[in-house]
Amino acid sequence: MKLCYSALSPFVRKVRITAIEKHLMDEIEIVESDHSDMFKGINPANPLGKVPSLTLDTSDVLFDSFVICEYLDSVGSGPTLFPASGLERARVLTLHAMANGMTDAAYQRRIDSIMPEGEGSPSWNNRLKLAMESCLDEMEKQADGYGETVNIGTIAVGCALGYHDFRFGAEQWRNNRPKLAAWYEKFSARPSLAQTAPA
Repeated sequence: MKLCYSALSPFVRKVRITAIEKHLMDEIEIVESDHSDMFKGINPANPLGKVPSLTLDTSDVLFDSFVICEYLDSVGSGPTLFPASGLERARVLTLHAMANGMTDAAYQRRIDSIMPEGEGSPSWNNRLKLAMESCLDEMEKQADGYGETVNIGTIAVGCALGYHDFRFGAEQWRNNRPKLAAWYEKFSARPSLAQTAPA
């Protein structure tokens, strides 16, 4: 398998964490993405031009981190990251949706900040920041329930918080969110997260 990769992408990180948890990293070859012109796309294997994508030995190309992670969960060993059905699955996928949405908002804010002069939108940037803050507040309410469970939802939360630290550390999300901060301190020490933390 070949994973089209960008070292700082939180979505690639989610795939790498999943691969480590499922004992599959030895079977995955890392392929660097092309950042020569990000406005044309950085990954020709994906028609959207985005990372990650996973090319299988069958020549099938999977893209979107959620799709890749669910596939890896189905073929690897280790903890089950995607519940099979019912309310448990819905809860985990809803947590993933919130955390992934927060990560996407942070990513869009980052892109907005590097757009050519006059092309950014301060009002849209503020809307994205509000979405991130709302997600952080909801995670604080839920944090006691995360425990030591590792699934696609808690992995996505870990990636969202790690990306927030990396790109928006000055905003200090830990202030007034002690439960989430305590959970993240423990969860981010897992080998799969520690090994993939953005430098």
